[in-house]
Amino acid sequence: MKNLLYSALLLLPTLAQAQTEHFVLKGTVGAKAGVTKVYLHWGLPNNGFGEDSVAVKNGRFEFRGTLAEPAGATLALSHHGTSYKKSRDYTLYPFFLEQGTLTWSTPDSAAKAVVRGTPLNDAFARLQASLKPLNDQAAALRKSHATEPQLEAGLEAIEAAQQQVRADYVTAHPDARFSLFVLQELEWSKHDLERYAGWYQGLNEGLRTSPRGQRIGARIKRLQQVAVGAIAPDFTQNTPDNVPVTLSRLRGQYVLIDFWASWCGPCRQENPNVVKAYNEFKGKGFTVIGVSLDNPNGREAWLRAIAKDGLTWTQVSDLKSWNNAVAQAYGIQSVPQNFLLDPQGKIVATNLRGEELQSTLAKLLNAAN
Repeated sequence: MKNLLYSALLLLPTLAQAQTEHFVLKGTVGAKAGVTKVYLHWGLPNNGFGEDSVAVKNGRFEFRGTLAEPAGATLALSHHGTSYKKSRDYTLYPFFLEQGTLTWSTPDSAAKAVVRGTPLNDAFARLQASLKPLNDQAAALRKSHATEPQLEAGLEAIEAAQQQVRADYVTAHPDARFSLFVLQELEWSKHDLERYAGWYQGLNEGLRTSPRGQRIGARIKRLQQVAVGAIAPDFTQNTPDNVPVTLSRLRGQYVLIDFWASWCGPCRQENPNVVKAYNEFKGKGFTVIGVSLDNPNGREAWLRAIAKDGLTWTQVSDLKSWNNAVAQAYGIQSVPQNFLLDPQGKIVATNLRGEELQSTLAKLLNAAN
């Protein structure tokens, strides 16, 4: 078995001893499935991933390892010797690695896997059972003949109900480690930051002071610094021509900070809407500054995307992907995202899309003029 451990854990033996999670993952796969190898991936505190792989013998496999803290994980199956990159068979839902032994079993595919054992996995199974009726509603709606507006409205209502189930779980289980994972999932919802911070404060002190709890607390503080009503953090970053641009130098007009990347499909789909808004309002006290999360070797792709999509406003990046300094300061964990600033640099709106961007700008700029 090839076990890839991260050096950060090895450099902190005292801390690791205090927080070590020894896990055993025992798996079984139906003999007719032809599974020859399994690949395990789990999340790391720095947003990276650990990985391991083992061969399947007589329909059985086993992983053993040590982590600094519990982690969400996924498994991918290799059928008849396919490589990991070519494998399309992976778990639809994550499971959790933590202290103890868990079992993972399937008759033929990862999508049908059942995971049992350890408190986190048992709690996750119970929560999934609570969410199943809503998941079934969403699946039925997608198969229906609903119009696009009906589908969007229906799915949005179901998502809100799903998130309420999760919020209720966190409120009802302030002492459960699983609540930290549910809370992280809730961050992706449309709940306001004040409610989110309230759920966090409702957890017991032991959870809030755990490594994961401290990271969530730090993220809440960072999000509060870029919430509507706050003055946008200033930054300086270079254009493709290595010309430094400072955000505060754009004061005196409405500014849209647009986080995107050339490799981001939803970003590229949204770009025409930003182009339309920019062309309509650029002479009326509005501008855009694009911040790209392209990779260190992605400069050419960045430039091609700027040209192809007609992004004629100022573009900056340090080409450090998710470690982009501006993205870190603004708490960016997904793209596209944007922040609209007023002439004094105060954040007045976030994540404006499509027609909403144009209607918001029309309202603000008409009022200002």
